[in-house]
Amino acid sequence: MSLKKLLIIFLIIIFILVYIFSYNQYKHNKRADVKIPILLYHNFVTTIPDSDPDNFNYINTPESFEENVKTLLGNGYTIISMKDLSNAYSGKTSLPGKPIIITFDDGYYSNYEYIYPILKKYNVKASIFIITDKIGEEIDSIKYLSWDNCLEMQNSGLVEIFSHSTKHVFYDKCSPYELRDDVKESYRLIEKHLGKQDLKVFAYPYGAYTNETVRTLKNNGIDFQVYDIGINNFKYLDKNYIKRINIPCEMTGIEIIEEIENY
Repeated sequence: MSLKKLLIIFLIIIFILVYIFSYNQYKHNKRADVKIPILLYHNFVTTIPDSDPDNFNYINTPESFEENVKTLLGNGYTIISMKDLSNAYSGKTSLPGKPIIITFDDGYYSNYEYIYPILKKYNVKASIFIITDKIGEEIDSIKYLSWDNCLEMQNSGLVEIFSHSTKHVFYDKCSPYELRDDVKESYRLIEKHLGKQDLKVFAYPYGAYTNETVRTLKNNGIDFQVYDIGINNFKYLDKNYIKRINIPCEMTGIEIIEEIENY
């Protein structure tokens, strides 16, 4: 091949790389500089126990959750879904001025029994990350969602169902390929019972990840990965590094807003 042809090929490659970089920068700069807090809840109880082995970090009351929703809505927040975030990220839609996302981990039956009616009452969206091996089970007197519960909530248009793994273990101690197979199996079960899922999000149990697991899931069809504590900024959002705020027992809506504003 002549030197002239090599030079032309080299210049074409440089042009393509500059175009890709410029386009990515354009998309980056186009995104609004807005916070996207994602709230994390777990199980719900009607009576708060006198003591709790997890220091009341993973239980809450339906009354407290409803107060949180009312306070957030009353202070100008718009509760959006992960699908809404995905559409905004890809440029299909725009975000509201004060977006916020509500999520629940593990797939407790209390999410259906107590929280789903509140979501319907206020017409707000939420995402539930389920442990597929626990669906339909009752473990240590704690009841988990059934597939029928999940399907009903998903069909309402208010609730998204995503993967929180099959077994809920420390996946940073496993090979990335074990995690890949686990997440594939969890979504196989989700799609078997709930239909095809156009958006796939994975929340790491315990927030335990490695750089290898993140790369592996990114390359195997997972659109968003959730595994850290904090608040997201849309302008700099990395779909493979989504952060949330854990809401402990009886944290008020005003306290949530203060944490968002002061973060």
